[in-house]
Parts: sequence; C-alpha cells; structure tokens
Amino acid sequence: MARSGYALPGPDEVEQLYALASARPPLSGDTDVAATYAALYDLALDRADLAAVTAREVGELIGVCCGHRWNWTEQTDEWSQDLAERLGDDAAQLEGSFAVQLLAVHPSFSRQGLGFELLKRLMIASAASVHWLLTPDADTSARRLFRRMGYRPLTVGPEAPNGEPGVVLVHG
Repeated sequence: MARSGYALPGPDEVEQLYALASARPPLSGDTDVAATYAALYDLALDRADLAAVTAREVGELIGVCCGHRWNWTEQTDEWSQDLAERLGDDAAQLEGSFAVQLLAVHPSFSRQGLGFELLKRLMIASAASVHWLLTPDADTSARRLFRRMGYRPLTVGPEAPNGEPGVVLVHG
C-alpha cells in the first residue's frame, strides 16, 4: 500500500496497469478504455480532495484505487448530466459522497485480496460515509467484490468507459 513519502504513480503507469487488469474476459478491454481511465486519473491529480492508495511489488505498480468527493455543481460534463438524469431524485444521495473513480489490480495478483484491501483503505482514507462507483453491468470479479463489500445497485447506466451498460453501486 502507498506509504508516506511514496509518490503517486503517473498516468502512464496507471494506463499500463489498467490495460493489463482489464485484458481478460469478460472485460477484454481495449487500449482506448485504459487511456480514458489514465486521462481521468491525470485530471484527478490536480484535485485537493483526491484520495489514492497503491500497491507495488519490487517497484512495479500492481494495484491502484483512487477517487474524490462528488459535488454536482462541479460536474458539468455530459456524462455527469446523464448520470443525474438517470438518478432523478436519488442524485441527492451522491452529493458530498465519495466517488471511487478507479480500482485496478495486476492480473498476477488478482483473487488474492488486493482489490479488497485497496478499496477498504481508500474508503477509510476518504472519511466519507457514502461511497459510490460505476461498473459494467456484467458478472465480473470486480462486481462480485463490490457486492461482498456491501455495495448495492442504485441505478442503471450511463455507459461504463468500455461502452457497455453500466450500473451505479452505492455503499453507506
């Protein structure tokens, strides 16, 4: 896990990790999705409210989880507006919550509890009572992890970065 004094990974490292993490079915991600997550991560690096945890093995990035506080007044992009419309009255549940933007684990370390540990530490570091995320609406190991951790569906879509239907999951 990231410790004091360790620098956050750069967008290129995050892109490489996400590409590896999403390469296998059912995601079978393409490089455009990894580049999208890296670009979102790069933008988030400028946020004062960014929280992130990482894991490294012999210097190599093997896991990353990050996010930030969610305030609707800051979210002016088309995707966020679509999300607000889909949520309707439930959008108020996300105001001031913590948006988990990214969780990626190197495939060599999957199914060993690293994703659970990263997400748990991020949730603690955020000090928020409500957390949410968007994940593909498919039976993936990540979705099963979120369910085990107590995340529950709030609404369908907008689409996930891979272009597939997404589902918003909330915790708290």
